[in-house]
Amino acid sequence: MGEDEDFDKLIDGIKNVDDEPDLSACESAEDAEANGLALKDKGNAALMAGHYNEAIHLYSMGLSHLPNNAIILSNRALAYIKVENYGLAIQDATHAIEADPSYPKGYYRRGSAEFALGRAKAARKDFRAVCKLRPKDRDARGKLQECEKAVKEAAFAAAILSDETAPLSDSFKAETVAVEKSYDGPHPAGELLNDSDKEAALFEPGKLPREFVLAAME
Repeated sequence: MGEDEDFDKLIDGIKNVDDEPDLSACESAEDAEANGLALKDKGNAALMAGHYNEAIHLYSMGLSHLPNNAIILSNRALAYIKVENYGLAIQDATHAIEADPSYPKGYYRRGSAEFALGRAKAARKDFRAVCKLRPKDRDARGKLQECEKAVKEAAFAAAILSDETAPLSDSFKAETVAVEKSYDGPHPAGELLNDSDKEAALFEPGKLPREFVLAAME
């Protein structure tokens, strides 16, 4: 299982204690919509006032009437981002996308939460989706550029780390070392060899003569 699959499974397994019991089966579709949207509006007011936990509670109550409403799910995801609960924000945004794949804010919310967790590649994918749905959205394009930059920086850092931690034997090739004819110091074969392959073989692990090693250390 890949890293992204492990992460998705972890997020999907989070139990949201803010969820309210599903009431949609106990009321008509008209009543469910009226009750759910009224609570959404109250949640929006609380969110705008900076009362994020209250907004989460109101959106949760709204979702008890309209459990698959992409707008309420996306709005609750935003409230979770505000309180830095990025796991639940990703979970809600994912459910919003599943409910309505054409709703750009679902991708935007998930991308924002992913980016906050340092998952630039995953965020880039979501902001690309936003830009596809809303080509003229300057803010989404700006977020996409931030993701592109972060992905490149991470790749560059990984390449440097790989070079720094690689064993010297990966880059050192004994056969490429030129030994001048005037050299009269210790030599692993006791004398200069004309066959480069035989000379290189002497430098393989465990092949250097003890006398050569001792002489080289003096």
